[in-house]
Amino acid sequence: MPEPSAGAGGSGGGGGNGGGGEINGCEPSFDNDTIHLAVGGPIATGAEGSLCLRWTAPEAIDISGYRGTLGPAGHHALLLSRSEPTEPDGTGPCSEAEIMDTSKLGAFQILAAVSYESSGEQFDFPSTPVQVGLHVPAGSQLVFDGHFLNASADEIDACATLDLNRGKPAGLKLTFRPVLPEEQYGLSIGPNSSLDVTYEEPAGSDLRIVAASAHMHEGGTHFRMSVKETDQTIYETTNWADPAPAIYGANYIEVGAAQTLKLACSFMNTSPQAIAFPDQMCVGGMYVF
Repeated sequence: MPEPSAGAGGSGGGGGNGGGGEINGCEPSFDNDTIHLAVGGPIATGAEGSLCLRWTAPEAIDISGYRGTLGPAGHHALLLSRSEPTEPDGTGPCSEAEIMDTSKLGAFQILAAVSYESSGEQFDFPSTPVQVGLHVPAGSQLVFDGHFLNASADEIDACATLDLNRGKPAGLKLTFRPVLPEEQYGLSIGPNSSLDVTYEEPAGSDLRIVAASAHMHEGGTHFRMSVKETDQTIYETTNWADPAPAIYGANYIEVGAAQTLKLACSFMNTSPQAIAFPDQMCVGGMYVF
């Protein structure tokens, strides 16, 4: 798969100020109440691939809201977090299969996602009766992954951004629990065919779910995440680009440590080539406390 040039992403820096760039002002900043993550560069015609910005948080961060944009040639963007750095901070080409490989890099959280439909939309966590927010411990490495696809006849200056609002300390600190069983790394949908899959993953600990979401790519036709033992639906959609999570707030869903999280997904591949993970995926996500 062709990789876009690192271009505007630059070579990056450490926990203080990260990597920079010039195309369309595509330059990250980390010192204000809004952390501005940005990655991009010139994308050649017909090129597809990902660019990642890595930044290690020098102090704990509470995120009360976020807003992402994809820009021209932007396909989707993800914000991942790991408890400690796995590579030096900075910007460069990356692979979603590699950054999500728990067997090599360990567990991760998907803190936010940007799709066609959510690009440009502001998402804020509830502020009453207490401020709710995502909590990122000091020393965690954020990985902002921008995936680009240029189907035009001309080179495109691309830039994906994600603004994280951190000016409001969270009274209720959430973490993001991804549901991505390792079995899914073998996912493959044959040419011109459909496929239904199910995956299971132990909850592993008591969970109180205040919001839930899904991540699929184009060709995903149905997603459902549920509690296997009770068949309670946690999140369901027929729109692969669903722009917002389901918010439960005070009516949070409780899942016991001994219970099982179940994913059920349906896909349609209309291309003459097989599509495999990570070009297609069935990933659940939950904001929990």
